[in-house]
Amino acid sequence: MGKSMGKNLKLDEGITEFEKHLARRPLSDNTRKAFLGDARIFARFLQSDPGTGSEQPVSLTSINAEHIKAFLTHQERSGIANSPKSIERRLTSLKVFFRWVHEAGYLAHDPADGVAYKPFLDPLPEYLTDEQADAIIKAAHQVAAGDRLEMRPLTAIMLVLETGIKKGECLALTVSDVERGETGAASVWIRYEKRHLQFKDRKLPISDECLQVVDSHIERYESKGMLFDCTGRNLEYMFNRKVAPLADLEALTFEMLRWTCAVRDYRAGALSSNQLQVKYGLSPIGWTEMEAKLARLTHPAYNGTVNNETD
Repeated sequence: MGKSMGKNLKLDEGITEFEKHLARRPLSDNTRKAFLGDARIFARFLQSDPGTGSEQPVSLTSINAEHIKAFLTHQERSGIANSPKSIERRLTSLKVFFRWVHEAGYLAHDPADGVAYKPFLDPLPEYLTDEQADAIIKAAHQVAAGDRLEMRPLTAIMLVLETGIKKGECLALTVSDVERGETGAASVWIRYEKRHLQFKDRKLPISDECLQVVDSHIERYESKGMLFDCTGRNLEYMFNRKVAPLADLEALTFEMLRWTCAVRDYRAGALSSNQLQVKYGLSPIGWTEMEAKLARLTHPAYNGTVNNETD
């Protein structure tokens, strides 16, 4: 970063530096384009002179939360962003941009930090209470101990509740991805073949109880390669036909299990924001969106139902 820019860095210059930063990050081309495109749209809005139509340079230090709110309002009212989701993405991009500008030392304060997402823009996901999660595990154990010794729902449920991995990541697990440490600590490796997604590769710890279930699963199905020998659709069918009714729940999905893990982690506060981003295998924009939802889900005024949107 050039010393000549110093504290008087212009918005356009900041976006140029941001582009260089993104080029060094393991992000997909679409993610980079989204960040930069939204930042440039904001710059054009802020720098445009309504009287002449020309653009005037704007100093980064002159930008505050009100400028960002005015931009989002303009986007919403003019219909330029053609959906609530697009407006939310614009805000997410600006939050990522200004967070980096602040962390890079160009701004003493992050002007986007105080700009809240509108709760109605994106429905909140479902998750299980601690009591419901316990009931689900108990029910899955019952299914595993039944006549057919159906271990697969229990194994998937335990793994996702502890690691928060996605359905596709769970189904892609192989026997060799289960690692047993010398000290007894166990973990699972999440791996991606595509190079641009390998930033999602990570090693996640699992409990002794979860490892025992996984080992029983491997023995039961004589697993050699893939851990699961069925599709995600088949697994969720078993979730809903065999496990959920025993736990007195109407439905159960991988997504509910993943969000249950995320809510627990967020409430516990033992992991930093960066550590949570890595654990859930998310890009900066993906984590920013998840973090915003987690903040709303764990707000005292939220009563746990998906349709109850609170400010």
